[in-house]
Amino acid sequence: MEYFQHRIKSSSIYRARIDLINFHSAFNKAVADNYIITNPCTGIKRFKIPEKLPLYFSQAELGRLLEHIDNSDIRDITVFAVNTGLREMEIISLTWDQIDFSNKIVILSNHSHITKSSRVRNVPLNKTALDVLTKRQSIIKGSLVFTYKGQLIHQNHFSGKFKKYIIRAGINPKYNFHSLRHTFASWLVQAGVSIYEVSKLLGHSDIKTTQIYAHLRGDDLRRSVELLE
Repeated sequence: MEYFQHRIKSSSIYRARIDLINFHSAFNKAVADNYIITNPCTGIKRFKIPEKLPLYFSQAELGRLLEHIDNSDIRDITVFAVNTGLREMEIISLTWDQIDFSNKIVILSNHSHITKSSRVRNVPLNKTALDVLTKRQSIIKGSLVFTYKGQLIHQNHFSGKFKKYIIRAGINPKYNFHSLRHTFASWLVQAGVSIYEVSKLLGHSDIKTTQIYAHLRGDDLRRSVELLE
């Protein structure tokens, strides 16, 4: 506990929480292999992370970003991400056999990439996302839907390139690729889509994870109290 308190003060509560998760897992393995009798982390509750509002692009900011992306591959990925809410690894590992054009869905089957929840899920495709796929189908060879200059995309390399475009566009430097997923969810909530439906689209295993977007439903709350007038 002294160690974790030190990590909270010297680094952050987020770092301390990750350390606890890792230590707990390592000690469980040590118990299973008979190196120790009990897990010393058992009984230590995970540190509660303070809720933070998700960072998401406004319509104007996304438009400005797209204006500054001069690479068609990265532009396609950006447009596809903000219209599907898929995670970065789900997109860059996406293969053509996961696309069902007739039913307009992406099937995340855990074949090419294990989803975060390890569950199979289908994500519907709107017209914008379908247009991206249709265009790429006519010009891209191979099994991967998204490549960078014809090559396999490495996550760290891609994240760095995307960040450079954000800086070049002169928008909030705290944005990153995951902000596109937040944008997808935030815009849906603002358009009146229920938290339950957004949770299903994002593939969250617990709807509590999706509750971070609930603050965007302020108009709904206002309409509710106005019923008392």
